[in-house]
Amino acid sequence: MCGIAGLVLKNNVDESEFLSFKEASKLMKHRGPDFNNSYKHRNCLLIHYRLSIMDLDPRSNQPFTSKNGDYVCTYNGEIYNYKNLKQKHNITTQTTSDTEVMLETFVKHSCTVIPDWNGIFAMAILNKSKNKLFLIRDRFGIKPLYYFEDDNYFAFSSEIKVLYRWLKSFKINMQGLAEYLWYGNTISENTMALGVKKLDEASILSFDLNKGRIDSESKYWSPPKTLKQEDSKKDYAPKVRNMLETAVKRQLMSDVPLGVLLSGGIDSSALVAFASRYMDNLDTYTVEYDFNIGGNSELENAAMVAKKFGTNHHELKITSDDIEDIFRDLVFQYDDPFADTANIPLYLLAKECGKDKKVILQGDGGDEFFGGYGKYSILDRIYFWKFASAMSYRFIPSTEWSLRVKRIAHILNQESDAMKMALYQTEDVLYDTPFKILGENFRKEITPYDPFQVFNEFNSEYEQLDLVQRMLYADVKIMLNHKYLEKVDKATMLCGLEARVPFLDNELTQFMLSLPSSYKIRNGTKKFLLKKALRGIVPDQILDGKKRGFGVPYKKWLKEGLFDFAYETFDSINSNGLLDGNYLKELLIKHKKNEGRYGPLLWKGLVLAHWLRIYKGKINI
Repeated sequence: MCGIAGLVLKNNVDESEFLSFKEASKLMKHRGPDFNNSYKHRNCLLIHYRLSIMDLDPRSNQPFTSKNGDYVCTYNGEIYNYKNLKQKHNITTQTTSDTEVMLETFVKHSCTVIPDWNGIFAMAILNKSKNKLFLIRDRFGIKPLYYFEDDNYFAFSSEIKVLYRWLKSFKINMQGLAEYLWYGNTISENTMALGVKKLDEASILSFDLNKGRIDSESKYWSPPKTLKQEDSKKDYAPKVRNMLETAVKRQLMSDVPLGVLLSGGIDSSALVAFASRYMDNLDTYTVEYDFNIGGNSELENAAMVAKKFGTNHHELKITSDDIEDIFRDLVFQYDDPFADTANIPLYLLAKECGKDKKVILQGDGGDEFFGGYGKYSILDRIYFWKFASAMSYRFIPSTEWSLRVKRIAHILNQESDAMKMALYQTEDVLYDTPFKILGENFRKEITPYDPFQVFNEFNSEYEQLDLVQRMLYADVKIMLNHKYLEKVDKATMLCGLEARVPFLDNELTQFMLSLPSSYKIRNGTKKFLLKKALRGIVPDQILDGKKRGFGVPYKKWLKEGLFDFAYETFDSINSNGLLDGNYLKELLIKHKKNEGRYGPLLWKGLVLAHWLRIYKGKINI
């Protein structure tokens, strides 16, 4: 697990630019504290920061050159099935690293071999003889990769902050801004800077060094558009159980200390159950935050699971006393504005685990692939819930709960299924647009940009599937990629910690995507197939218990610990700027007095305002 970057010079730009790019790349040295090196070929520079996980010997350092000397790679990730690939493709190696196997299979088969790589990866591969550079990303976008191109440069990096530091200036991408204001992060190839893009998941970008331009970008994998025929007599539980166990076993490979995050829920309990079969003295970690004590704490459930499977269990007590400093650090670390408050506890947990571990297994993907969110059950019985929610909020007193019910009614009564899916991903509603916090000029400028475009395109592509299946797919292709996995990667890598996600194993996910939604949601029961597969392995108390989780008390922080900081930040905004500082101050005061439901919008406004302050000298508004 590492940090990668690269720069291609066009039009005979002076090579001194390599030096400034190298200097900017140091901003991500936390991704690879163990080793740093670079490789230059003509007008192309490759940079690598290594976090050593497999084959700790220096011979596996990167950039890594193929045996024939014609290919060089800088690679962030792990290929879990590399030993099988080595045998299948008859590869002889000089190291025991997955890096060498990955590169040599590419030398033999070029891009056709990529679907065989079962792992998490973002990489650049240089073919010197053909003067071609390939950027490649794993099928679910688990590891990040961003790139920039103009008339003089093509650059890429694991973290956008490297590109932002290196660029002399950049303009706000209004499509990215529109998406952020609705969802709390961008949900497409757009970033907040015009010209800086995310390489899409499961994509290959080919750059021609001779011509100085991108010559192709293609997908090597996409979710299937046809499903297995539903067969009520077919029991897939044993197959799912075996595939999940195989995925966990595969991802236990490591030459450094490894542990499992144990929340006490179904997904993490399953990981512990299977991992304990292959590791003695398995370390598990559960956390309780000072802001969650007595709330939805799962310490008791986690302790029960740890005892059942005989793990070396750690209960971490974490405080958020320095919330303002944490907030500032994370806004910078996440590169672009990122308003999912769950990144705060995740970062605090990663910081603790990173003290004695370099690899951690966690349960991302279980909800999206097996149907763990309440919205799937609602959409499965949409006509009942449309009626119930529409009637309920009319008679419930005006409370936080009534506003939530009204929001659900608003979503379910949208004529467009694409809008149903989009509005489920945000706490904002069409009748109260988040664009209202923009300055007057920017409210006009953003009008042509459509924050729902991605969902409209997605819905058209998969319209033959039922609504629940489309919602599951949308969560995988859009939200898992652009929000949840990005949240995990940046919080953990800041702490030099590699996060692995067995629920996103190639074979398991390919199979789950092929099953009709009725195998995941049945008669209102979430994770129907997963629970059946784990029955007798994971305790019934976990399988049948209510889904927990906890809310980060950011609304309380905005009234107390962060109030002065937020007010000062909004007060410093130019009245003709991107945000309307006076309006945000009004909302903040009303929020403090409990005169309205402004918490989510204020948090997005505060993250964006602080991000604008960080890059004040770079942004051309």
